[in-house]
Amino acid sequence: MVSLRVQNSVCSLQVISSRQPITAFLHRIMNKCAKIMKGHCSIKFEETKTVFTMNIPSKPYGLQKITTPTDIKTFKLPHQIWGIAIDDSKIQMKLLGKFFEFAGIPSDRIHIFGKDANEIMGFVDFVVNFMDENMGDYVLLIADENLDVTDEASKHTTISGSQLVENIRLRLLPEQEKFLVALIRSANDSSSDVAIYNARAHGFLPKAPIKKANVLETLAPLWMARYPLEVGDEDDSFPSRMSRKSRADSFSSLESSSSLTDAVATTPIEIINIAKEISALFSKGRIMEDQVLRQNIWEKLHALKGDLLTLQVGSKVITAVGMINSFRDAQSNEDLIERWTLLQEQILSFAP
Repeated sequence: MVSLRVQNSVCSLQVISSRQPITAFLHRIMNKCAKIMKGHCSIKFEETKTVFTMNIPSKPYGLQKITTPTDIKTFKLPHQIWGIAIDDSKIQMKLLGKFFEFAGIPSDRIHIFGKDANEIMGFVDFVVNFMDENMGDYVLLIADENLDVTDEASKHTTISGSQLVENIRLRLLPEQEKFLVALIRSANDSSSDVAIYNARAHGFLPKAPIKKANVLETLAPLWMARYPLEVGDEDDSFPSRMSRKSRADSFSSLESSSSLTDAVATTPIEIINIAKEISALFSKGRIMEDQVLRQNIWEKLHALKGDLLTLQVGSKVITAVGMINSFRDAQSNEDLIERWTLLQEQILSFAP
């Protein structure tokens, strides 16, 4: 018979057996284990049974260190840290630079890539060489998942940002990789997509508007998932967890924000300008018959979707994103143009 009891911060394991040799052997082994855990064992031989008892100090789950929003607000990134990001959208590149600055990273320690095919194709080599040259410095890396590249022959290709991150991690030495915190930022946030991001990188960062005051709160759980504290660690400089509600608040709508300069968010004017560029593509001809044009439009729409998700206009954004998703169901040129006309009207309604 085996019984386990926790009382007064002591965990007691008791084994009662009629087979003395087995219990005696168990005592010799477990006595060594108990000493390692600062506990002790005892064994008592009775006429019809043998009683083995092991006592070790314990801390009930409810007494473990609990973090609060106050802990989250104390979170700060290390001083010797670099911010490196890649995105093929000019708007998102600007927002990522803003994100790093709001996180406390000096502008001279921020590198943003993605303005052309050369920067995207050479990103892995840059990061690996950069970490070779800056051994011991932390690197916070944020990569967009879908990077669209156009080569010299005007051929369009989509490169996975999480795949680039995985290639970087495979090329780094273990002592280098431990200084890297790589996050994937994407408009695609299904459970299967996020599972891929987490397997290839260290975490997932949704595309959403973020207030300046919430940037570090957003990074805190991701950073601590990468560098978890030991249970019972008294170092309060980093929180070990963040409630779902607190995380959701970090990505909440910024409609009440009085100043866009204090947020990582797209402006309506930027979205309207992108819509004008896409309109020019729709006017080029019969889209369904031109595979290159059709692919180019879809890539622009996908990028627009990501930009919309960092816009602070609430339900209008949700409607526009749904309209973009519906383009895949279009069966004719007329159908495509009709869907674009409706989407364009929705986007124009964002204007202040």
